[in-house]
Amino acid sequence: MREQPRTDRLGSSKVEHFFSQQGWLYREQTMHDYGIDAQVEIVKNGKPTGDLIAIQIKSGTSYFSEKTDKSVIFRTDDNHIDYWFRHCLPVIIVLYNPEDDICYWQNISDNTISKTGKGWKIEVPIVKKLTNSSLSELCQITQPPPYIKNLNKLRLEKEWMQLIENGETIYIEFHSWLNKTMPRFEINIGCASRNDIESEAWPTLYGEMEEVISHLLPWADYEMDIDAYEEAMQDEWHDECYIGSDEDGEPIYSQPFDEWLEYPEDIVPISDNGETAEYRLILSLNDIGKAFLELDEYLFE
Repeated sequence: MREQPRTDRLGSSKVEHFFSQQGWLYREQTMHDYGIDAQVEIVKNGKPTGDLIAIQIKSGTSYFSEKTDKSVIFRTDDNHIDYWFRHCLPVIIVLYNPEDDICYWQNISDNTISKTGKGWKIEVPIVKKLTNSSLSELCQITQPPPYIKNLNKLRLEKEWMQLIENGETIYIEFHSWLNKTMPRFEINIGCASRNDIESEAWPTLYGEMEEVISHLLPWADYEMDIDAYEEAMQDEWHDECYIGSDEDGEPIYSQPFDEWLEYPEDIVPISDNGETAEYRLILSLNDIGKAFLELDEYLFE
C-alpha cells in the first residue's frame, strides 16, 4: 500500500538534508522521475568532481515489513530493474523509516539483486545507514570514464535542451551573497513560457559565476533577462525621478523611464539589497548543446 505523500516528502527531505550537510550537490528530479527521484554529485575538497549517483527513495514503514536478521527486503518489478540497469548513472536505493528517522541504502548491481520468479528482491543491510561513514563507500560506486561521464551529464539535461530547441524560454535565476571571500550561489532553472514545467534547483555552489554556470550547464550560453531587468528597474526609476502628481493625481517624473534606463553591457544583477544580488539569465544552446541534440537524434534513429 502506498504511503501518504507527506511521508514521501519526509524521506526526500531527509536524504537532501544529509547530502547538503556533506557539501555534496543534491538535485531532485522533477522532469523525468520514473525510477529515479534525485541525483547527487560527489564533492571532494570543496570541488565538484562530476561523479554523479542516481537515487530512488522509498519512504514509510510499509517498506520495512519484510526483514531478515541482517537486512530489509525490498521487492520490485522487471521494469524498474531494467530501467536502473540501463540508466546512465550508478543507482542506489534509499529506504527511509519514519519511526526511527533513519535512511538505509544499497547500490543496484548484479551482486545486490535476486530474481524471485515473478519479480526481484534487493536486500538492504541494516548496517548500511546513510551516515558520514557511508561517504567513502558511496565514492567507490563505479563511475564511468570521463568521456562517458561528460556524455551522461548531457543526457541528464536533454529535456531542458530540447525545450530551448523547441522555442521555449528557459532561464536560470540565483542570488549571490555579497562581501564574501568565496562567492556562493543558489541556482534554479525553469521554463518561463510554460507553467506546467516545474523548476529545478541546485544546492549552494561556491566559485565564480562563470565557473559555476560552466560546470552546471556546459551546453548553454546565457544573457541577461532584459524584461526582468526592466521590471526591476521600475522601482529605482520611480524613487529617483518621481517629483509629484498633477491635478488629476497622475504621477509626474523628471525623466521618462525609456530615457532614464541604461542597458548594461555586461551581466549585472537585477536587484541588490546590500547583502545579496539577484540575477536572472536566459539560456540558449551553445555549440556543445546543438551538437549533442543532433548526435542524440542520430543515435536513436
